[in-house]
Parts: sequence; C-alpha cells; structure tokens
Amino acid sequence: MQGVVLEGLQAAGAALPEREHSCGVEVEKRRYDSLLYDVQAVLCWWICHLLRMRREIVCINLQLKQKPTMKNRMASFLYKRALLAPNFKATVTSRHYGEWLKGKLGIDVNFTLLHDVYHDYYEMPQFAESEKDIVFCGGCYGRDWPLMMEIVKATPEVKFYMVMKGEMKKMYFGDMDDGDFPTNVKVLTDIPYQRFMKCLCQSKMVCMPIDCESPQGLIVMFEGAANDKMILTSDTPTTQEYFDDSQRMGKDVNQWRDAIRYYLSHEEERREKASAFHAFLKNECNETAFATTVKKLLG
Repeated sequence: MQGVVLEGLQAAGAALPEREHSCGVEVEKRRYDSLLYDVQAVLCWWICHLLRMRREIVCINLQLKQKPTMKNRMASFLYKRALLAPNFKATVTSRHYGEWLKGKLGIDVNFTLLHDVYHDYYEMPQFAESEKDIVFCGGCYGRDWPLMMEIVKATPEVKFYMVMKGEMKKMYFGDMDDGDFPTNVKVLTDIPYQRFMKCLCQSKMVCMPIDCESPQGLIVMFEGAANDKMILTSDTPTTQEYFDDSQRMGKDVNQWRDAIRYYLSHEEERREKASAFHAFLKNECNETAFATTVKKLLG
C-alpha cells in the first residue's frame, strides 16, 4: 500500500511539485499540502497543530484498531482530534469500517471510500497449483495465528502453509521447531517474496483469520484472488466490503474446518467465487480507480 501512495510528499509545510504520478495516472495537487498514509497523516496534523501551522492534509486509508491498551486509547484520542479538524480529510477501504470507526470514536464525519489498490503484477502464472489439497495463510501483522493453528489441528487431512515473520513465530509459538507442529502444516518464516508467492499459488485456497477490525491482510487476499484462489477470512468491518457471508467466518474452529472441507470438495463453486472476486478487484480496485479517487480528494 505504501508504494501506491504518492511518494516524496513532505510533512508540515514542505514545498510540493506541481504534479505527481500515482499508479500511472497524473494527479494535480492544488488545495492539499500533504497526502500521507494512516498514522503518518495524523502525526503530521498534530505537529502542524502544535506549531500553529495550518496545513491541509489527506489521510489515506485509516487503520485504527480496537485494543484494551493505553497505547490504543492514546491513539484513539490523536485520531479523533485530527478527524474532527476541518483541514483533515481521510479515506477508508471499507464503508463498514468507516461506520465502525465513527462509532468507536463517537464522531460524525464523512470518509471517502478508497479501496486498496489491485495490481496486475500480482498474477503469477509461472507457479502452478498443486493437485494436493493445500491451504495457504501468510503475511505480517493482524493475522490470528493461534486460531489458524487450531484450524490446522482440526483439519488433519489437509496440508497447510503458514508463512510469517520470524518475530511472529516467536511471539505466538515460542521456541517450537518443525517437529513440534502438526504434521500437516509447514511453518515458514522470512522467506523471499517469490517463494512466498509460489507457496500461495500451489495452494487451492487462502485461509486468513484476522484479529482486528482494521484493514489487515488485504494485499495477500488480493494476491490470492489474482491467482484464482478462493478466500476464507474473518468477519470484520473491513472484510464485509469485499466478501459475502459464506466467506466470512467467526471464531468457531469447526466453522472454518467445515468451510475448508466443503470448498475443497466443490471445485466449481470454489473457482466461481475466486473468479468473481478477481473480477471485482480488476473493475473496482484497479490503479486508475484509485488514482481517480485521490485526484478528486485533492481537487
């Protein structure tokens, strides 16, 4: 996502060039001084506010979470004040997440819907799908790895790839090594992107339990759809924008297990759902659509 946001924009009053290019579409910058991503925009607004410098700021795709921590309460305060300011505009990747965020913060503001961007280069036909029943889960933050491991244990006849950062493995599974995990899962850490995508493409489905309401895991889900993989994910305010009820799961391990078994045994239905989501991404979340919305924001 960060690679999509206009680069080279500087905070707090930096001079901007006349034009920038986003996703191959020329964007004119007129009213707004800074176009920044999530917390960067919030911090930029606060710096300008404390220095008594008025700057017009556009925040790309908010990602505030709900956590019972002091850090989250402080973040909520910072976000709320910025969002209520007349010189701060923000986008969300899901209408439902925007409504959830307004309820969390107790505010009534208008968000612009800006879907995460889909790139054609996610498609990797050089990596073939395996004939075996393999399910993929991978990525960085926001994954519910403990739930994913329970799903693995509940579905011993299916092979799983779990691909994560080494720090995530340490956080959730301690010093467990390969021999300590169930025999039907391969846990990989810190692997190159090409190998990550090869594992994804070998799989028949992407299974992505999410542990928060904010946008998490969408890029991997888009990469899966680009390679004709059906997605199963958690039911969150964000995923409600992209998936129907049959693809959004709760916390019940048996629900995940039954859905995995059903779709692995119903190939035509699985591929239809994968194709429908892929078409939605190409039509509604492409680079031109992203840049067009950003251009209107800057107008």
